[in-house]
Amino acid sequence: MADAVTKLVGGPRALNYFTHVSNAFGFIYFTVPAAASIRTIGSLNLAIAESLDADFEIKNIAQLYNRQVNILGMPKSEGMGVFNQMLDDPSVLKITFLRDPVDRFAALYRSIFSANTRKAGPRQTLFNHLGIPLEENLSMLDLAELLCEEDDLKSLTPQLRSQRQMAGYDLVDYNFIGRHETWQTDFATVSQDIFGRDVTQFDPVSSFNQDPEGANLQTTVDPETRVALEQAYADDYDMLEEVASLFPGGFAQDHE
Repeated sequence: MADAVTKLVGGPRALNYFTHVSNAFGFIYFTVPAAASIRTIGSLNLAIAESLDADFEIKNIAQLYNRQVNILGMPKSEGMGVFNQMLDDPSVLKITFLRDPVDRFAALYRSIFSANTRKAGPRQTLFNHLGIPLEENLSMLDLAELLCEEDDLKSLTPQLRSQRQMAGYDLVDYNFIGRHETWQTDFATVSQDIFGRDVTQFDPVSSFNQDPEGANLQTTVDPETRVALEQAYADDYDMLEEVASLFPGGFAQDHE
């Protein structure tokens, strides 16, 4: 099971970077970039620190991307054998958060792929692959159309991969699926399951005046770009429909 999930999400590096594990607290959180990820990672770190009475402070956004200083474990730090057992154990909560694919893409484009973010690693990876100088501008529509034409582009970076892949949706037996759009109430629900109490919710906007994943996104996506994105991420829209049928009272309300 662990090997299959690793392959689906993009290999060992992606698995360990984007999967947050706590055997002691009994959960696996599969991170989908720009789907309430920063808020969830920060809040889980703070909650575990409080539970362990550990000295932990979020000093900047970059810290949350640094797996070496976070309290949350990775599959390799827990041990792949333990991770495999956790995947198979129904008492271990498997959680993720999903987002409207077009809104997620718009947020990622703004923060990683636009001309204003030339030094971003994923942008450099994409432009090097396409043979485009970093100084050039690739519009949101340009990138959306390329994703439709060249399906392998989505495998270049986790930020371009589908949510269906990053969540390991077709393999993981989820206990809880929340939404980026209703994160505050959804996270409050799942934190009760994990910790048995309400926990502090981390908000990068109020803490650092930063909105790295576009929680307050104002970017307008034109109709032509929207059509292209709906085609490029058709699997994600299919997944959202499947999740809605599994959770008819709401993604988070009917979890077990």
